[in-house]
Amino acid sequence: MAFLPRGRVAKWDREKIETLGTPELRQLMANAERLSEPEIAAMCKEILVARPRGLPTVRKARVKPKGPAVIDMK
Repeated sequence: MAFLPRGRVAKWDREKIETLGTPELRQLMANAERLSEPEIAAMCKEILVARPRGLPTVRKARVKPKGPAVIDMK
């Protein structure tokens, strides 16, 4: 069984990745992780960490109030 060469890695170098906008860079990182390309994902993460708003903030989960909802019918 012959394996295909890893041509995707050769298409992305650091200079080309740095020219991408933040949303495109996040998408490239997600695609690299999904396609098992750790080198590209690592480069994307390094560049995102260096950007002011590179990594998205972690949102807190909303806490639902306990008990039934009370409706005032005055």
